[in-house]
Amino acid sequence: MVKKLATAVAVLSVAAATLAAPADAATRYYQETVSGGTKSACEAAGSQLAQQKMAEGYLVTWIGCTYSNFYFYGVVRWSD
Repeated sequence: MVKKLATAVAVLSVAAATLAAPADAATRYYQETVSGGTKSACEAAGSQLAQQKMAEGYLVTWIGCTYSNFYFYGVVRWSD
């Protein structure tokens, strides 16, 4: 009985240590909206930001610009 109890405690300790992984180990996601008065200005801003983040070593997704409410906007997303 004591041996079973000790084994159960050891298994639970390992499980608790595994679940308590540091928060820094999780992938972090970021995004930034770019905009411009013309589609070409918006595309240039988005492309520049995407290239900058790629140069910094991030995984980048550049979503092109679209028109809404009298201006163009797009989204650049990146992650660790």
